[in-house]
Amino acid sequence: MRMALNIEQQRVYEWLNDGLRLPVFAEAYKGAAILLSQKPSGYISFVAHAGRDLMNRLASTVAGIKSERVQYQQHIDKLQCDWRDEWRISENLPPEVVEYGHLIPIQVCQRITTLIEEHQSGRLRSSEADGLFFSTFLDYSDKEKIPGNFLSEWKAAKDWFLGHAHLRDKSFRAETSDDLVKHFNCLDGYLYIAASSQYERLKALNEILDATNQ
Repeated sequence: MRMALNIEQQRVYEWLNDGLRLPVFAEAYKGAAILLSQKPSGYISFVAHAGRDLMNRLASTVAGIKSERVQYQQHIDKLQCDWRDEWRISENLPPEVVEYGHLIPIQVCQRITTLIEEHQSGRLRSSEADGLFFSTFLDYSDKEKIPGNFLSEWKAAKDWFLGHAHLRDKSFRAETSDDLVKHFNCLDGYLYIAASSQYERLKALNEILDATNQ
């Protein structure tokens, strides 16, 4: 049985697909909304994954901001090659090592420093991205003027999606489904506001153009 989007969701879909011309995001949104309605096996991870990508990448894609992820695996692989077993903490360490620590080569220290700096930059980008949706789609050019409750519920939804986008070795709980509905409705609501805002602006512009051409 094919499920249809409701009126509000259809407007969001058309905004993503036709207004922004981002069919990949449009189809991911539509699929997530339908899965949330049908609740097939495994739907929580799929919907959370789509929600995560919509919150992390939609605004940055429209704003033309390149999303750079910290390559943790590459950093750790390089660090692992330089790391020595004797640097491990153990109960048999000599007193001087306990007091002064190990003498670690400068290149190893630099690898650790680079990893920490990129991690900090990634966290900063993530923090800035929370306000990017509002500045890109909802006319909040000044992040300081975004209502705190908007940002807090947006971040709560994004963090929840991040925590459930991949399979976890945990049993399914009924409240997990309830939480998914709550957080997706949060995202859905802001997407609808963004879609409606642009819709009204385009409608006003079209009315002006129609009046001019008469």
